[in-house]
Amino acid sequence: MEITQDFERQADEIIAQYPVKRSAAMLIMHMVQERFGYFDDDAIKYVAKKLEVAPVEVYGMLSFYPMFTDKPRGRIHIKVCRTLSCALAGSINFADEISKLADCPVNGTKGVYTIEFVECLGNCVKGINVQVNDKLYESLKPQDAEKFFETIRKADAEGALAPAPMSATPQGEGFDSPAYKG
Repeated sequence: MEITQDFERQADEIIAQYPVKRSAAMLIMHMVQERFGYFDDDAIKYVAKKLEVAPVEVYGMLSFYPMFTDKPRGRIHIKVCRTLSCALAGSINFADEISKLADCPVNGTKGVYTIEFVECLGNCVKGINVQVNDKLYESLKPQDAEKFFETIRKADAEGALAPAPMSATPQGEGFDSPAYKG
């Protein structure tokens, strides 16, 4: 893990916004995940040192939050919701079909693909929900797996699956929540 001066500066700027360093944990961890793709021991130690906490505290967040990982993932990370509403809509079968098409096991990585089940993508009313990198696909049906997979392959070829940088402004409509100040 090579920390550049620019990365170090960005981390320091984020931490400086909080009266308690550990309050910046999620943002710093997102930076590390975005830059390096996963957390190895050096990444855990780096975050712990920056936040002045024990490495086990960083590992606790790493193991709790599904957006962080301690294993390398494929360039195309497919997360299939398996919470009740999506499971009832057929997400288990959908994941199995995607697994066959990608030649990648569910809850595994092979080639450019990582496919895994996740708990709730927060869009239960429009299941089956699948997140590919940071793009949400909703209202999918098990019989649409092949069409979906072709959409993903095309989007990847066009560069449309590249994750948005953490600093990007959220896109879309419906940000009228009082919590959103963008």
